Amino acid sequence: MNYRPISVLLAVAIIALFGTASKADAPKEVRTEKNKTVVLGNLLSAPNNCGTNPGPVPVPKLREKPSHGAVGLQIVTPDVAAINACPARKIPSIALFYTPDRDFVGKDSVQVEFETSDNKTPGLSFLITVRAADEK
Repeated sequence: MNYRPISVLLAVAIIALFGTASKADAPKEVRTEKNKTVVLGNLLSAPNNCGTNPGPVPVPKLREKPSHGAVGLQIVTPDVAAINACPARKIPSIALFYTPDRDFVGKDSVQVEFETSDNKTPGLSFLITVRAADEK
């Protein structure tokens, strides 16, 4: 069985979620407050048949771990808007999130790459600013 079309489709879906491949070199800036978790992205693979079973999702791998926090994955069920003939529905997906170390305030960074059966999609970089609760 050839998984190349699925790999290409997943790469396109990830790029659509996080920006174009040329933007992958520039880190996406994310802000949060001290002791608060922030979502970095949602890995969703909506099926073309209007169903609610997700398609294959690429495996995220940390290329660079954060220095002052942790990155995690959680299964979530977001609302997916109606598109063409498909109605609005909920589809399980994977949320990628960052949790700063307790009482950490400052800048941190994360680099993630995604692997599919025989491909790697462009890496993503995040520059995370963790502020004190009273900072704006």
